[in-house]
Amino acid sequence: MKPALIFPSLGLALCCLLTGCNVSVPPPPANPPVRKVTVIGTATIKVAPDQMLWNVQVSTNDATLAAAKDRHDASLTAALNYIKSLGDAVKDLQTGGIRFDKQTYFPPNADKSKPFTCSTQFTFTLTDFDKYGPICDALAKFDGVEVQGIDYAYSKQSDVRREALKQALLNAHDKAGDLATTANCTLGAPLEIIEGGGEGPRPLMMNAMARSLPGGTPDAVAGQIEINGTVTATYDLAPK
Repeated sequence: MKPALIFPSLGLALCCLLTGCNVSVPPPPANPPVRKVTVIGTATIKVAPDQMLWNVQVSTNDATLAAAKDRHDASLTAALNYIKSLGDAVKDLQTGGIRFDKQTYFPPNADKSKPFTCSTQFTFTLTDFDKYGPICDALAKFDGVEVQGIDYAYSKQSDVRREALKQALLNAHDKAGDLATTANCTLGAPLEIIEGGGEGPRPLMMNAMARSLPGGTPDAVAGQIEINGTVTATYDLAPK
């Protein structure tokens, strides 16, 4: 007769079943501690702008809506014809929708004779910065024209920002490596990378009624604009 084979765990269970004793099963091994470091990497690339983004509004008010619209239409047509005459120096000319308003509240002692307003915005991109002064002087001659803002831009901005993001990730890796060394750890692969950032602050060149200046508007000084890249990166750490 061959002896019976009983595995230790099975034998322990049978023994406990026969004797009625309780068995405490040891808990599973604890998960290893999570070690990680999160840093923010940044990079800035400066470029000379090659575009001006203009935002212009034509707004006229009068005693009746019809009178306000007649003045508005004449001024808007003249302004657009002038911008179109600049040819290749201007691109992306676009007009917004026309707007009618009637003012119903007037501060004390205000002129209430012209409550109706008619307005339209138009935008365009200027690529020849030498035209900046002449455009300002020309627009100042049209009825109700307001230059609401001019911003600098760069035509290859997306390509430069991609490069800035790459440099930002290298910056993040260097920061994480320094922290890992200080913590007596080895830097592992990135666990997460989050894109952030954008363009740097730029000068708002104008936000007022266009006015002719004695001798003409001074030339624009473009300088440089900043294109930023920012990433938040989390890296794995291992103890040395």
